[in-house]
Amino acid sequence: MGTEQYKQKLEVCFTEYENLQNLHLDVMKNEPMPDIARMTEDRDSAFARLKQNLDDFVGNAGSYGGANSLPVLAEFETRLTSIMDVSEELSKAIQGYRKNLKTNLAKMQQSKAALRGYKAVNMN
Repeated sequence: MGTEQYKQKLEVCFTEYENLQNLHLDVMKNEPMPDIARMTEDRDSAFARLKQNLDDFVGNAGSYGGANSLPVLAEFETRLTSIMDVSEELSKAIQGYRKNLKTNLAKMQQSKAALRGYKAVNMN
């Protein structure tokens, strides 16, 4: 496989992961009950493919391309930095969702306790 083929496969993996991140950010902003476990599984799987293809590129096409591979590697480094930035944003959105969920659960438990108290008073 030539350098260009490794680069194309890697490009597909980058695009897939970036699109997945953007989709998941949109879901976190717009869905009332996002399936966080499924989204994490999807991203983990896409990231494994991205990592494997990046390793393949660096180990094969990148090393054989010598100095000609440096601009491509710099581009990939920039994209990886962007991916990490979006991952941080997604992580914050998930943490906010979980915090909100815990707060709402605590409020529901207080309401249930209050209702039990009212019910006990009315039965006597």
